[in-house]
Amino acid sequence: MKSKSFLSIMIVIGVICIAITVIIILMSRNEKWQPKIQSDEDIKKVLTLACSKFNQPAMGVALIIGEETIYKAVSGTYLYKGKQEVDINSRFHIGSVTKSMTALLIALLVKEGKLSYDTTLIEILSEIRMHEDYKQVTIHDILINKAGIIPFQLSENEDPEIIKKMWDDIPKLYPEPQQQREHITKIALNLKPVTKPGTKVIYSNVGWAILGYIAEIITGVQFEELLKEKIFNPLKMDSAKIGGWPASKEEPDQPRGHYFKEKEEEKIISQALDDEYVFPDWVNPSGGVNLSIIDYAKYAKEHLLGLQGKGILLEQAEYEFIHKIQVEAKIDEMYQNIDTKGSITMGYGWAVVPVDSKNTLSAADGSGGTFFARIIVFPLIDAAFVGFSNCGNGNAALDFVIERITGLKWGS
Repeated sequence: MKSKSFLSIMIVIGVICIAITVIIILMSRNEKWQPKIQSDEDIKKVLTLACSKFNQPAMGVALIIGEETIYKAVSGTYLYKGKQEVDINSRFHIGSVTKSMTALLIALLVKEGKLSYDTTLIEILSEIRMHEDYKQVTIHDILINKAGIIPFQLSENEDPEIIKKMWDDIPKLYPEPQQQREHITKIALNLKPVTKPGTKVIYSNVGWAILGYIAEIITGVQFEELLKEKIFNPLKMDSAKIGGWPASKEEPDQPRGHYFKEKEEEKIISQALDDEYVFPDWVNPSGGVNLSIIDYAKYAKEHLLGLQGKGILLEQAEYEFIHKIQVEAKIDEMYQNIDTKGSITMGYGWAVVPVDSKNTLSAADGSGGTFFARIIVFPLIDAAFVGFSNCGNGNAALDFVIERITGLKWGS
């Protein structure tokens, strides 16, 4: 089995921006918000400054305003202190922002009448033997991480034999992603729930993989192909790929991920092309997507416009349901490694932050430890933001970039 540090790196921030304080520097409601920076060239200057100031190898951001405007730029290099520069087509890993895509896929299947948010596990997985407590768990419960399913967050806090099966044994025995998800589902649903379903929000990477398997069962199509067919292709997200890191031995000319080792002399460490730390394919519904900043912006734009009744994939009410506050979670209960007090309100795959009595913004962060990604959708000002870094500690750098570009402070 890999050392504990490998799975420890898989602290996927996902639907929550930890301890965020959104200070909306908005004018009176009669004024129209405008970004501080309104050109690709000026955004690139901010990114170059952020890479230097926060020691990031490379970054990319895009600001979407309404139906027409997308400002976008990238800056930096594939490797830390390297010479090969990223370009607008370079792909970055977005970690658990992928969960919002899986939630969107589920919504599309609900729209098609193939599934309901109230569908229970025993109804849809009747041939799988499962613990009694899981039989009445619904799709809704899994989408809000309230199903009691094993988290797969930190190896130190979970049964090492089970983690070894999930991380090593299943991927080695079953090369096809759908086969892996089938066996992960069988293992997970035969375990005693980590908490009684319906009682606590426990962030579960395994739960989202089970959603991917359920989508496969009801359509007969592998999750990775479903995501392409139902989301990537209609939105013309041509760069988007599912599984593995952007760079590999087969495709070396993409940004490498970077570990951040705060206590070591060499703090920023590039991933090798043959780095053994790669997520198993069954994890793809939880955090498997990598893409360019252009396609990341297209995805954010669809949610922004969808909430205004102008989307391609769903009706306005269907987008509003995804972005509706579905549950309030205690942060220190949801994550095994965080002692932050307080709570966060969440929709399906998104943190949903109330701005006032009528308006919210939706946000998600994602990181598998060697990249960091963020997405924000803010209908009140008709804008969305996406950004990423190819280092695991890109959080503060993105906070800085958001404030410089938008004039809105983001972060704690």
